Amino acid sequence: MPDPLVIDNRKDSLFQVDREVFTSQEVFERERELLFGPSWLYVGHESELPERNDFRTRDVGGRSIIFNRDRRGEVRVLLNTCLHRGASVCRHPAGKAKIFTCFYHGWAYRNSGELVNVPSAEDYAASPADVYGGLHTPRIESYRGFWFVNFSGDAPDLRSWLGTATYLLDLAVDQSEDGIEVLTGTHNYELHANWKLLVENSVDGYHAKSVHHTYFEMMMELGQTPPMLGDADTNGVPPAGLGTEFDNGHATLIYPGNGLPLANENVVRNLAELREKAVQRCGESYATAVFDLARNSIFFPNFVLIDLNFGMILRTIMPVAPDRTEVTSWHIAPRGLDGESLQYRIDNALTFWGPAGLATPDDVEALEQAQRGFTARNEVRWSDISKGLGKARPAANDELQMRAWWRQWNALMTGERLPREVDEFVPFDTRTPQGA
Repeated sequence: MPDPLVIDNRKDSLFQVDREVFTSQEVFERERELLFGPSWLYVGHESELPERNDFRTRDVGGRSIIFNRDRRGEVRVLLNTCLHRGASVCRHPAGKAKIFTCFYHGWAYRNSGELVNVPSAEDYAASPADVYGGLHTPRIESYRGFWFVNFSGDAPDLRSWLGTATYLLDLAVDQSEDGIEVLTGTHNYELHANWKLLVENSVDGYHAKSVHHTYFEMMMELGQTPPMLGDADTNGVPPAGLGTEFDNGHATLIYPGNGLPLANENVVRNLAELREKAVQRCGESYATAVFDLARNSIFFPNFVLIDLNFGMILRTIMPVAPDRTEVTSWHIAPRGLDGESLQYRIDNALTFWGPAGLATPDDVEALEQAQRGFTARNEVRWSDISKGLGKARPAANDELQMRAWWRQWNALMTGERLPREVDEFVPFDTRTPQGA
């Protein structure tokens, strides 16, 4: 690989990334080992497994896994590969099962992982169950219902890994005293671009007015001024918002919320009731941050939480090849919404983030154009991510949050640790909610 891959020039306020990292097969393979091996990776939310024996299968960190609740109610992650020849032991995306059976030779496992049946077991001199035990179970830990997996035995615990960034999850969960839930239905799509481009895009406030100008124009025609075009502070956050970096490459951009465009009186009243309950539980400052600010957050390396007030999504970004990426997106909502408010959020999920929505298709087009542009990387080597470098308090449309992520990427890939840019900053009263 060329050296360096990332240039962090504080003297000239210049931050650059070598475009080779978006196209190189060698970099792609090293990322699988050096990034997705020791990092905590989001697997799923507890609300996806409401009952015993529920399961979901998905790919995490390049591995096929089963995310399930076993017969005793314990949440588990099992590697979906038979100990015999490697075939999947579960080929369904979701369902209920007490036993997972490999269709190739019929080896069967309890949903807690133990190998319990091998056809013609008497032909083995040593019992396969004694030799192999059960399906591999990597480390898993949760934070307020969000489950993560780690394929390394040397990684810190999840809470240490998330650090102050746990507050970003708190702000989503605390929208209801009963927490949040994943709604039925999943967006799965693929883009012909490197996965790191979507990581950047997910916390990129700079592109909003140009790529999503249709949305802004629509809002203005409806008589609603998007907060970032206004002049009012919210909880100390200016209209231009703020960028914040945390340890381990986590980062967020925070800005005044978009409110509830096109919401009727019942939807507005239902949310106001949730807000009032939050004030009683957590205080006015914290409730203002929960309900009146919007956030785009990245949890290194590939988990995204976007809260735009009118809807929230979780997103995982999985590299498939240097120029191919699979994306999975779930819509989440506070528990306790009435039917009309829930439908309002589902409509927003479809019309803003959906396949024909106002946001995602435009982003995909922009990223695929960038990937095509990287064919000229020999002539135009560097991507620039310098906006706002040197500011004491970067705005949401600066690029601090991307630089924070890239510095963690650089540390894991090359061993070079670059100093952080600003102190951690959260514009609300921090607290430790009950149940954290």
